[in-house]
Formats: sequence, C-alpha cells, structure tokens
Amino acid sequence: MIFLGLASNYSARDVLRHSFSVGSKKDYKNLELALSKRYGTTLENTSLIYSGRSAISLALKSFIESNRLKKGDHVAVNSFTCFAVVEAVKNAGLVPVFLDLPDPKKAPSPDYSPETLAVACEKDKKLKVFILQNTFGLPVDLKKFLEVKKKYNLLLLEDLAHSAGRFYTLNAKKREIGTVGEATCLSFGKGKSIDTITGGAVLLRDPTLSFPKSFNKSALKKRRKSGDVPRASWYPLFGAIARGLAHLKLEKYWLGLLLKLRWIERSADTKLLENTTITNWQAKLALRQLGSLKDKPLREFFLVENREETLKILKKKGIRLEESWYEVPVSPARYYKKTNFPEKENKNAVFFAKHVLNLPTWYYDKKHQKELAYAKKILKENALNGN
Repeated sequence: MIFLGLASNYSARDVLRHSFSVGSKKDYKNLELALSKRYGTTLENTSLIYSGRSAISLALKSFIESNRLKKGDHVAVNSFTCFAVVEAVKNAGLVPVFLDLPDPKKAPSPDYSPETLAVACEKDKKLKVFILQNTFGLPVDLKKFLEVKKKYNLLLLEDLAHSAGRFYTLNAKKREIGTVGEATCLSFGKGKSIDTITGGAVLLRDPTLSFPKSFNKSALKKRRKSGDVPRASWYPLFGAIARGLAHLKLEKYWLGLLLKLRWIERSADTKLLENTTITNWQAKLALRQLGSLKDKPLREFFLVENREETLKILKKKGIRLEESWYEVPVSPARYYKKTNFPEKENKNAVFFAKHVLNLPTWYYDKKHQKELAYAKKILKENALNGN
C-alpha cells in the first residue's frame, strides 16, 4: 500500500530519527549559515521562522520596510496554490492578484505563464511583485519571466515549498531555484521539499532590503513544548500507525482521534507567527535534508477525466492518492470561500484543479516500482484527451 503523505511512508529508521531527534544551538546556527551561503545572502538577512506563510509575509513586509512597496500594492499569485500564500500576502497589507493557468487541454501547467504576467502588468499598474512557486517542483521558463520582470520593474519572491534543490534552465545553463529573486522563502511543512512537519525560512537576497524594525531575529521564541511538540516530533510515528490501520480500514478513526486531541493538525491550519521560530532539533533535520536535496520534481501530475472514479480504482489496489495538491484552485477546500477566488477570470485553474491527480517522487525506489507502474497505467488510461 502506498500513500501521498511522506510521513506515512517513512521507514522505521526514519520514524525513530525524526521522532527522537535532539538538536543544539549549533545546529540552528549551522542551518542559517548553510541557507545564507546556498541562496546568496548574508546571515543578517537570513532567518528561520515558524512556518512558510510566516516567511512569505515577513519577506513582503521587508519590501515595504525598504520602500520598495507600499501597503495596498498588488502581488501576482498563482491561481493554483495554497491558502497559506494568500493569507501571507494579505497579512503583509498587500492585495493578492490571481493569474490564471494556461489552457490545460492544450498546454497543461500548474503555474501561470510569463505572457499572462505581462498582460496583468499592462492592465494593473499597482502590480509590483510576483511570486513564483514552481508548483510540484516543475521549473518555469525563467528567461521569459526575467524579461517581464525587467520590463515592468517587478520584485520577485521565490517560494521554494515545492522546489528546493531544483534548477531553472537559463541560457542553456542551470540556475538553482531560490538564487534569482529579491527574496527567497522556504517551507519545512509536511510533504514539502524539506520536511520537518512545520517551520520555514526567509532570506532577503537584495542587499538593499532589511527586515522590519518590529522584527527582532535575536528575540524569536522557540515553539512551545506543550502542544506543538507532539505535532512536530511524533507525526511520523502517528503516520506509521495510520499506515498499519489502513489495512483494516481504521485509519480515519485514528486520525480523527489525533485531531480531536490536537496532537496533529492539518497543514493549512498552521499559524502565521513572525515572533516564533523552529526548534533546534528541527533545524538539525532540515540541515540534513538540505544537504541531500535532489534535482527532481516533488510530485508528478496527471489530468484525468473523472477524478473520483479514478481514485476509487486506485484505492482498490491499495494506492491512496486522495490528498491531492490541490483539490480546489486555492486549497484546502474548507478555506476556499475565504479567498474570494474569482472563478470567472480563472477558468483554466478551476478546470485544472477539478481534474488533477499527483504522485510523489518518494515512490521512485525498488520497493514501490510495481505499484507505481500500476498507478501510472491507471492514470494514463483515465487521462483527459490529449493529456
């Protein structure tokens, strides 16, 4: 049986390594040093933070602090994204502007195109920033985006939740994602490129930028020892138990109990806190993962005619793909109404979200090759015409 959730597929060694990890102040500092060196900025302009959304909000506030933006300016956001991104933009006092995807029947892509960004800039003179998230870890056409950036004097924020360790192709050469924009943000949440269940980092790459005066990096509080610790440290253990119970079709009762006890939380429920950071042991885990990142997609996507029917077929063979990224244009569905998503202006994203299914890359090993081959076969048999 295979699952989308990374923690549900940890080996016993991985579960023990994560659940009982112990870190130090040195691990925390070493992670900041490694990130600043890798993404080309100073230690002063690098900070670990509570979550990915906290990182995005802080980066945007830094643009404002440095007089590169003013409150009320507009930020280009992918129309196929997470509620966390929208929340972060609004928390910074800015306005998210959703850019639609290309026609999924002609050129399926989980990211808006540089041409769409250019059209938006012509129409909206308050559009000053664009966020590139390289969804599923699939690099966008950087050269064309940089041409638009230069023409309209835009700021670029790179969101590496899906794409840490991956590379753009620029003039036939590789350029690591996260080394291009004025700011780079990482999420260490569940199922991300670097996964410590929670956490993130923000890096201001432009030397003219600085964190807001209200942000005191040296005074950041560590995550609470009550409540947050079970969710962060024991989650892989909870996932391993859920994996075993799934064979008896009892995993939903186990997960329901954990949610009721607040020992786990859904990813999109993570708080936006700019005065709190990760623990030393999370920094230790993140540093280890940072050093072993591979240049491969985080998830592979397919567009199918009928998603529910396809999921049922896969489930009968023990392949659980219900946890899609994303089931609505701005996921999760329980927060969708809060985004006031303009569906009429983003019809391609609405269609894409209705038909997309994805596979994670952690099945690309000998153990899961048979199941993966079967999953791909079913997905291709049920694919949209021309997909």
